[in-house]
Amino acid sequence: MKKTILLLLVGLVVPGLVLAATSTTSKTTKPVTPAVTNIVVPEEEAVIKAYESTLPSVVSIVISQDLLNLAGDVAKQDIGGGTGFFVSSDGYIITNKHVVVRDNVDYTVVTSGGREYTGSVLGRDPLFDVAIVKVEGSGFKPAKLGDSDKIRIGSTVLAIGNVLAEFRNTVTRGIISGIGRTVTASGGGMTETLEGTIQTDASINPGNSGGPLINLKGEVIGINTAINREGEALGFAIPINLAKQALTNFKKHGKIVRTFMGVRYLMLNRTVARAYGLLVNEGAYVLVKNNVGDPGVVPGGPADKAGVQLGDVILEVNGQKLTMQKSLANAIAQYEPGQKVTLKILRGGTELKLEVPLSERTDE
Repeated sequence: MKKTILLLLVGLVVPGLVLAATSTTSKTTKPVTPAVTNIVVPEEEAVIKAYESTLPSVVSIVISQDLLNLAGDVAKQDIGGGTGFFVSSDGYIITNKHVVVRDNVDYTVVTSGGREYTGSVLGRDPLFDVAIVKVEGSGFKPAKLGDSDKIRIGSTVLAIGNVLAEFRNTVTRGIISGIGRTVTASGGGMTETLEGTIQTDASINPGNSGGPLINLKGEVIGINTAINREGEALGFAIPINLAKQALTNFKKHGKIVRTFMGVRYLMLNRTVARAYGLLVNEGAYVLVKNNVGDPGVVPGGPADKAGVQLGDVILEVNGQKLTMQKSLANAIAQYEPGQKVTLKILRGGTELKLEVPLSERTDE
C-alpha cells in the first residue's frame, strides 16, 4: 500500500508543488516562478484552426411539428434534427436528403452563434443523399469546399455537427479509414444504398447527419451521413464533389436534375465477382433480379432500348473505368439528360460497346 501511495504522490508532484515545497525548506533561496508556456503540437494547432474556421459555416437543423402536448393542446414540438453548412453568403445550405425528407414539418436553421432562421427545402437529390436548404439573409460565411477525388486514406479529418439534436457545435476527430464504400443505410423514413462513400473513424452520431467532414485545411471533403452500429467507429460520408455537382445542377435548372440509365447493379470486387462466377473483379454487374425480384434492366428504359442485357458487366463509361471508388451512378452523374454515353460491356467472354442516351431520373 505504501508503494502505491508513493507512486500516486510522485505522479502528483507537479512543478508548482515542487517549488512550493522548496520555498518552505530554504529561507535563503528566493522562490522561482516558472514561466507558463502553452505547448501546442503542430497537428493539434491545425485541428483547432480547422474547427474554428469552419464552425461559423455550420448550422443545426431543428425539425418541429404541431402535436398534442401533455395538456391536450396542439403545440409546436421538436421531433428531430440534423446538421448542415452554408455554401454561399446569401443563405444556401447543404445537408442530407434524409434530414429534410418530410414536407409536413417545419425546419428551423440555427447558426453556431445561436441565431434562428426559417429554412426552406429547395431541392432533394433524386440519386444521392443530398439536399439544398435556403434561409433568407446575407453575410453568412460559406464553408470552403475541397476535392473529394484527392483524399487519401490515413488523412486526419474532423466531423462537426448537432449531436443527438442537442449538443450543437460538437467536433470529433479521426482519420479517413476507407474510400469507395458501398453501404445500405436506413433513417428519416427512407432506405438508401450509398455508393462511393468515405469511411471514417471520427465519431458520427445521430444528429451529425448533413454536417461537414473536413480536413486539416478546413476544407469540407464529405457530408456526414451514416453509421454502422454493428461495428466500432464506422462512419460514412458522402463525397463533397457529389454535393458540388448537385449545387451547380440546381443553379442551372432550378432543381437537382440527375440522369437515368435504367439498370439495377452491383459494383464488383473480388468477393462479389467470385460469388457470381464472373471473369472480372471490377465493373458494374447488371443483376438478373434484385433482392425484391425486380429485373436488372428496367423495361423500356434507356439501357433496355440500347441493348443492355441481364448479367452484363459494364466495364467503362465513355472510357472511364468503373471501380468501387468510381461507381456507375457516380460516372453517369457527370452527364445531362439527353446526352449519350458509350458503355464498354463484357457479355460472357466478349467485350462490346453500346451507345446509351440518358434520360432524366424523376424519383426522389
